[in-house]
Amino acid sequence: MHRIIFIHGLLGSKSNFTYLEKEFHEYNPLSLDLIGFGDANKPKIKYDTNDFTRYLEQKLDFSGRTDCKYILVGHSMGALLAKELTIKYPEQVMKSFLVSYPFLEKEGALRAYNYFDRKYAMGTWWTKMLCQTEILYKWMFYPYFYLFRYKYRRSYMDAFKHSYHSAHGAINNTIFSDNRENMNAVADKIILINGAKDRSVDTTFASRFRNYRIAEMGHAFFNHERELAEIIMSNIKSLGLKKSGINEKL
Repeated sequence: MHRIIFIHGLLGSKSNFTYLEKEFHEYNPLSLDLIGFGDANKPKIKYDTNDFTRYLEQKLDFSGRTDCKYILVGHSMGALLAKELTIKYPEQVMKSFLVSYPFLEKEGALRAYNYFDRKYAMGTWWTKMLCQTEILYKWMFYPYFYLFRYKYRRSYMDAFKHSYHSAHGAINNTIFSDNRENMNAVADKIILINGAKDRSVDTTFASRFRNYRIAEMGHAFFNHERELAEIIMSNIKSLGLKKSGINEKL
């Protein structure tokens, strides 16, 4: 039995994959809200790599007691986590597609961020205040989402479903603490997919691995689901994966 699992990035949710899932409807894909984001619980933890991988281990079966094999598709921070699961469970993970990864080193990443995101990552008092009081003003953005971002309105609205603790912790304890060099251990299992307009990805480092670039895509993959699906599907077919093998639900 095989499973296609989608893992979202920072400030994301399982809603991010609504249209990408439709490209794989015959494969019965599964998306998850990571702990601290979307509709998942938001406890007071570090939100480091271990916290996220433990959470995913609770949701998925990596015990080896079953014949379940996984194909992981992670975006941004979710790609980082997919990489870590692939390293930890090489027998259970058949292939990992890492979208908008690997990140630049911390200083380069901060320079690539916009002003607000840079200050948020640094933990300035006013960004913390804005995050903790967002319930007072987030509704002002909803008309914009419905008028100009209707197709992805749920994803934009879900971006508010986090705590300052979960977002700030994920940035500093997971993203900035990432060891991208450990990808070498599973180079045969990972495929990188990056946007040519993504300023936060280290394309020089990515070139060391099998990788694809989507010309008009930035860090987000919205409106590029078909291109992503074509890349993923072509590589899934090369594994000899049959649709009938992944029709059961978790």
